[in-house]
Amino acid sequence: MNPLHHPSLKDRVVIVTGGGRGFGWSIAEELLKGGAKVVATGSRKPEELADVQIKADAIAGPGRFVTLKADVREWADCVATVELTLKNFGRIDVLVNNAGRGTGEYRIGLAGQGGPRFWDVPLDGWKAIIDTNITGVYQMTRAAVPHMLAQKFGKIFSISTSLTTMSSAGLSPYGASKAGLEMSHVIWAKELAGSGVDVNILLPGGAADTPFISQDMVPGKVGTRSKLLPGDVIVPPAVWLCGDATNGVTGRRIIAKFWDKSLHPQLAFDGCLQTKNVLPQIM
Repeated sequence: MNPLHHPSLKDRVVIVTGGGRGFGWSIAEELLKGGAKVVATGSRKPEELADVQIKADAIAGPGRFVTLKADVREWADCVATVELTLKNFGRIDVLVNNAGRGTGEYRIGLAGQGGPRFWDVPLDGWKAIIDTNITGVYQMTRAAVPHMLAQKFGKIFSISTSLTTMSSAGLSPYGASKAGLEMSHVIWAKELAGSGVDVNILLPGGAADTPFISQDMVPGKVGTRSKLLPGDVIVPPAVWLCGDATNGVTGRRIIAKFWDKSLHPQLAFDGCLQTKNVLPQIM
């Protein structure tokens, strides 16, 4: 048995936004192997959802993976995602806020290689990133939380980025969106304290080899670029977060690249926890 597959994953119901590719599908795939039921959303390429549906059915059998074309920027789509999950699986145990927009929205290179000054960033690029990475996460979480509160149990975690990337020149819209995302989670964790609903931030710890980093930004075929972190770097802590071994872990910042595969998953997870800040600041 895969040590990541905590027994509590059996029939655990998980929503993964942006679940058609990259981190989202990698997380969903491993959760299915561990016995979970998954709802995956995507907004831009419906064909990706059709492709992963075939893969998911081959892994877990029919009826355990459901997809929906939905944009987290649209409140009605967030409500529809929750309603579809409840209709198919009867509950919502975990929400993985993975859907996001990145630097490709305003065509810049990697952090540290420059990019447009904030006053040169196109307004539509700014809005696409902010509306997805902050407002979209808020809306999806707002739609799911009442159901978690009613059952006195739930896990929410959202995908962020490294502090270096967040604060680099040329990354104003993206960095601002992730800083806002993380501070929102600090507040949400406080407001949900004692409710049975945990809220955390998960990040790879650097640029990872997924389609999110385009070949224009880092040359080479996706999945083979050695200059980047492995494309599945985020999977072990993400899957472990979905199980009961992490119940009560909330308001934390978890850095995936520090996962040590030679250790028991709980020890490896503990090694990914960033020191908790006492003073008000980003996690």
